[in-house]
Amino acid sequence: MAAEAWRARFRERVVEAAGRWERVREGLATALAHVTSPMLAADEEAAAAARTRIQLAMGQLEDASRDLASAMSLMKAADLLALHGDSVNPSTFLGGIGHLGAQYLAERIAVTKLREAWEDARDAYTNVEWCRSHLDAILLMLDHPHLPSVDGLIEEERAAADGFLQAAIGRAELGNERAVDARQDVSGAN
Repeated sequence: MAAEAWRARFRERVVEAAGRWERVREGLATALAHVTSPMLAADEEAAAAARTRIQLAMGQLEDASRDLASAMSLMKAADLLALHGDSVNPSTFLGGIGHLGAQYLAERIAVTKLREAWEDARDAYTNVEWCRSHLDAILLMLDHPHLPSVDGLIEEERAAADGFLQAAIGRAELGNERAVDARQDVSGAN
């Protein structure tokens, strides 16, 4: 009875984490569309359009950060459930995931994938935050169109933001794949 309870909670966390990963992928792709276009400060109309695109991207990036943090929490919770679930005393940990009983092979495999996905989430989160920092810098520069070479500086910041966003997307793709695989591993587990 207790074994089935932790397994059910484990599966719920895995399914929810995979759902968060899907949202992250979608949000980052939407943000990328706003970041790839040139941003100029010299033309007032172009600067206003750039501000709008940055604000839209920042909203998507904020949501992605939140979903990454949630996915990380859910994956860690699933990991802890597995380590506690098959223990003789549920208030203590197993020595490691390798000590999980043979009847929990699907959960053991899923935890391994979730741990890798957790690393992907951490790296994606860091890249998203760097992207946001560069976009913030652009917003500041857009308010100073008369600075020498401001458009060149803005382009450098935009390129850096784009690079960090591309890196975040890459890690999100990997993390999503691993989380979906983990979900599939436990969906058929008895």
